[in-house]
Amino acid sequence: MKLALLKGNRFNPWHLQAFNRLRDTEVTAFRAESEIQQRFQGRDDGSLGFEFERIYFDTQVGAPWRRVKNVIGQRYFDRNPRIVPFHDRLKEFDVIQTWELFTDWTAEALEAKARFGRPLSVMVWDNLPFNMESAGWLRERKRHVVSAADRFIVHTERSRRTLLMEGAPPERIVQLNPGVDTERFCPGESQREALGLDDDEFVILFVGWLLPRKGVDFLVLALRELVHDESLRDIRFRLAILGPGPGQDRVEALIRRAGVEERCSFIGPFAYDRMPDVFRSADVFVLPSIASPGWQEQFGMSLLEAMACGIPVVTTYSGAIPEIAGDTGVLCQPNDFLSLYEALKKLVEDAGKRKELAHAGRQRVLERFTLDAYTHGLAELYRTMLS
Repeated sequence: MKLALLKGNRFNPWHLQAFNRLRDTEVTAFRAESEIQQRFQGRDDGSLGFEFERIYFDTQVGAPWRRVKNVIGQRYFDRNPRIVPFHDRLKEFDVIQTWELFTDWTAEALEAKARFGRPLSVMVWDNLPFNMESAGWLRERKRHVVSAADRFIVHTERSRRTLLMEGAPPERIVQLNPGVDTERFCPGESQREALGLDDDEFVILFVGWLLPRKGVDFLVLALRELVHDESLRDIRFRLAILGPGPGQDRVEALIRRAGVEERCSFIGPFAYDRMPDVFRSADVFVLPSIASPGWQEQFGMSLLEAMACGIPVVTTYSGAIPEIAGDTGVLCQPNDFLSLYEALKKLVEDAGKRKELAHAGRQRVLERFTLDAYTHGLAELYRTMLS
């Protein structure tokens, strides 16, 4: 079987690892040469086990005058770069896998299906009904995809219900739990010295984009509350932040204003195979995602990685997070630094609770979110599509 894998901005080590394990499947990934992709270079450990082809935007190739016009539109008029058509390159494949209803990638996959009759599956992470419909043509594209795609892969009940609300036939929706490599992400010895962290510190770890929606700003404010809590004055807190992409200047400015510069460190980047060491060096992992009108947390892969390493997690009621963490993490209100502070304080003061959550989180991953089970589900789906 030859699989065309269109991953868009999810072309990164953790989203690709299951496809590395597909047997009897020749995978070719299509990769955008985007700013987001460049941010992942420091995290790629060279383990990609299949071929990839580069896809470009209309700001990168084409007539020079048109590229300049498109760049100006992007910079000053809020124009999104468009993928240069590549559907003819999908003719040789048996199955096409793309992502989200609204993307240019899916439009190209749909064109290939119409021209060459290739079965098409769409991986949907979005969990807000009728989202990404700022223009009429986007709404029509989504409707077309809903009616024409052969299968929809979702990872959460929220995404499944979103698709149902948008008209997707229920028999075409397949829910698969993404997984992590539980042999790689497992409890082990701390590597704090290698990360520049001290053994006598209580380390609070954040891993993720430094975009406002990931909530790291609220975590900085919660840290200030911990530092100024008289009942915790004997504890040396350390907030370790590992986050690629834009936003570090904003976070650093907030850290200075909150007066917690001596308690915060930016670490990394690290290759993906180093990430278990990062998680094992934390006392608590925090994913403080916030809610906004156009986005809520769609999954939270870093939660699974921390839980698999036996690290207790504190997170928020944002989007699909309750489905992922279940009752094995401490959940608090999003967009609320006091709620986050109170959740963290309870764990700081209760080592027994931290140990209990660490064990429960690891067990939840082993039962529901293993990489082997996810890979098996994908393989079965593609075989069904071909037959």
